[in-house]
Amino acid sequence: MITAIPMKAENISSHFSKADEILFIDVQAQVIGRFANPALLDGCEGKQQLVSLLLAQGANRVIVRNIGQQLLSTLLSQQLMVFHANNGRTAIESFAGAVLADCEQYTQASQGRPSTKHIAKQADGGSCGHHHDHDETSSQNGQCNGSEMATKTRCCDAKVATENTIMKSCCHKINSLIHQH
Repeated sequence: MITAIPMKAENISSHFSKADEILFIDVQAQVIGRFANPALLDGCEGKQQLVSLLLAQGANRVIVRNIGQQLLSTLLSQQLMVFHANNGRTAIESFAGAVLADCEQYTQASQGRPSTKHIAKQADGGSCGHHHDHDETSSQNGQCNGSEMATKTRCCDAKVATENTIMKSCCHKINSLIHQH
């Protein structure tokens, strides 16, 4: 069993995705890896890289103090066991055993904290919150088409998608309207 623990200095980080690094230990509490936290990068990509790191290192469970509902949902969907540590100063060795006495297992995304950023993003129509390059008037290769270019809006902010509209993969606002020919 490999356990991943988000660390801030020598303690468990208060917030999973804001940890400085991720520590991996085995059942004997031996450190088998210590990696910089890729979630410190802006946006969803960093969090996706964090999940990929957990899986690549063979983690079976993750210890957290606080975690957002969206990221918790992702971890649970990847069949990772997630445990809430009651105390951030708990000795790392305590998390190596098969039974985690001072931890509550999270089994539902609702046990995580609501994400204010996610709520704001949904209120804004689900856009990814970044700006696309609008150098081309082409609707190919993920660039916005000419109509969005003319109004200087992002393709994910377009009110109406046309048959030729192709948005970058990060735009989820009107994905159901995207057609590629």
